[in-house]
Amino acid sequence: MTNNNKAKIERTVNGLNIIIPSKKIWRFLIFGPAWLGVWIFALAFITRETFFSETSNLEGIDWFLVEGLIFATVAGFIVAILLLWGYFGQEKFFTEKNEVIFEKTVFNIGKKNRLSISKINNFRTEFGKNNNWIRNFFKRIYLTPWGLGTGKIKFDYGLKTYSFGLGVDDAEANYIVGLLKEQFKEQ
Repeated sequence: MTNNNKAKIERTVNGLNIIIPSKKIWRFLIFGPAWLGVWIFALAFITRETFFSETSNLEGIDWFLVEGLIFATVAGFIVAILLLWGYFGQEKFFTEKNEVIFEKTVFNIGKKNRLSISKINNFRTEFGKNNNWIRNFFKRIYLTPWGLGTGKIKFDYGLKTYSFGLGVDDAEANYIVGLLKEQFKEQ
């Protein structure tokens, strides 16, 4: 088993098993639960005052406030899901017989793909091609920590392109691509 920085890479009889944990940006992961706590308190207070106070009745409900509560509830659930990814998310690339199991999950819940090895090719890294520093900054700070955007490691599957490696550095992405190229030229 190789522990190369963030990724856990293991060679098995079937091939490579790669697990990459989500990228941790701690200022978001510390601030997020605090925001969520304030959000829960505020949502509970507004809900109680709107629907369950002695002065509230269905005729006097401010429907604009109700719409705001619905929006805030949805936003809170989205933040909770993003925080779960930030703390516990994983990208997995497992070789198993004639298939690759490719997943982006939190607690084994999430996007899972089974891909035929014979259709996988063109492993590569793609970073630094976009010289727009604003777009790179936005992607690195706002998309990657939440499991959104494209990863640094890409491969083709038929006429579709998959990516993973959101949480690895450039050098580690190059190392993993080298291992994958080595593994898949044998197949």
